Amino acid sequence: MPDPLLYVQAIAAAAVAAAAIVLVLLGLRRSPTAAWLNAACGIAVAAGSMVGLRVEDLQVAFPPASGLDRLLTVVLPAALLIEWIAASPALATRFAWGLRIGLILLTPRILLHGSVYVSDPEAWTAWQAAISFGVCWALLASCWGLMFTLGSRRPGISIPLSLGLAIGSAAATVMMAGYLKGGEAAMPMVAALLATAVVVWGMARRRRGVSGDGPSTRTPTAGSVLPPVLIAVGVIGLFGVLFIGHFFGRVSGGRAVAICLAPLLCWVTEIAALKHQRPWVVGTIRLCLVAVPLVITLALAKRDFDRDLAPLVVMERKNTVQWSGCRVCWRGCGSPEIPPSGVLAAGKGR
Repeated sequence: MPDPLLYVQAIAAAAVAAAAIVLVLLGLRRSPTAAWLNAACGIAVAAGSMVGLRVEDLQVAFPPASGLDRLLTVVLPAALLIEWIAASPALATRFAWGLRIGLILLTPRILLHGSVYVSDPEAWTAWQAAISFGVCWALLASCWGLMFTLGSRRPGISIPLSLGLAIGSAAATVMMAGYLKGGEAAMPMVAALLATAVVVWGMARRRRGVSGDGPSTRTPTAGSVLPPVLIAVGVIGLFGVLFIGHFFGRVSGGRAVAICLAPLLCWVTEIAALKHQRPWVVGTIRLCLVAVPLVITLALAKRDFDRDLAPLVVMERKNTVQWSGCRVCWRGCGSPEIPPSGVLAAGKGR
């Protein structure tokens, strides 16, 4: 059963670990380069997520045995590695995007490896596979490319915050759709991502006076550019959680697409009427725009949960209470493990 207190502890542990690590790594250099900033953020997010998963006691198999295992042990580490390589000043931009496109093309197949979708020819026709993979590629490529471009044009704390909101909504939607473990795994990721982004943003403002949302009036430095690794982890994490929730849970395709595309509403602030507003106004508008489809999607998911799954949860809790009560009474009857006949049906012990 879900344990809200455990979730809070995992989120807090992931956030504290990520914030502490990025503070230490950035503190090692007085003027960190963009490559060092990117690497520090990647290490902080990865370490914070691992700490949160450990607190949740969420078992991740290696070699990976499920789509969630492959997301956490293959896809996300690959994204971190690619962004670390791409941050090298000597590396051409085209080569970096070649690596990103390669990961985009491989991610759906990696997550579905070993499942009935690819191992059973009768589960999926060739046309279904082609359409599904095409939609996934288009979603992941458009989200990653557009968020990366926006982060380069108008870097700000609102971009990772919007991705964090979307991942949190995806986690809640996946959990309410019946895939509890998939949602639990996303919580530490959100906490580590947001904590790292907030620390980097705060240090940039303190050191260089760079505004959090909007163009800088100074020469671009490590602090005035949003680390691409935060966008990569946010987009890949968002897509991965929704992907496993759709194919291995009960998240509908429409809701998955709506949540995945929600962060792109940040682009609305690039219209002429909003582009030159104060940075905090731009950031607030971005977050409000992103929140609208997320709130609607969560409300629909909650409605379906209350209708379809909530009665089953209540029944499971009732049976658990009855079972516990029966075991206490059986201890004196010589059969502590197996209930007497008809006990569960009657709802009481001997």
